[in-house]
Amino acid sequence: MSTTADTRSPALTFPGVDAAAPEVRLLLRLLGVMIFITAAVSVHLWTRMQVRETALALDHARGQLVEAQTHHDRLRVERTMLRSPGRLGAIAVSLDLAAPSAVRDVGGSP
Repeated sequence: MSTTADTRSPALTFPGVDAAAPEVRLLLRLLGVMIFITAAVSVHLWTRMQVRETALALDHARGQLVEAQTHHDRLRVERTMLRSPGRLGAIAVSLDLAAPSAVRDVGGSP
């Protein structure tokens, strides 16, 4: 007479499911796997959406930064022009906006 002992851990048994219904245990395990896969896919998709939203926000901030830098440069050139026309000529030459021969030195630059 051979007897087979139940070697399953009590943590792996489901209440109300006896040893006579192995297909129920299999279905419950498949359901658990399906829930896990669904959760993993949901987290993956949510993460991708967050990355896209962050990238859009960064692009918008980068555009605002470029606008602010352009405005700052324009104000700096205007301030320089009001202080010294000779210095404005030097800036124009350094930015290749004017030829060096077209700029006159009007009394020494600081």
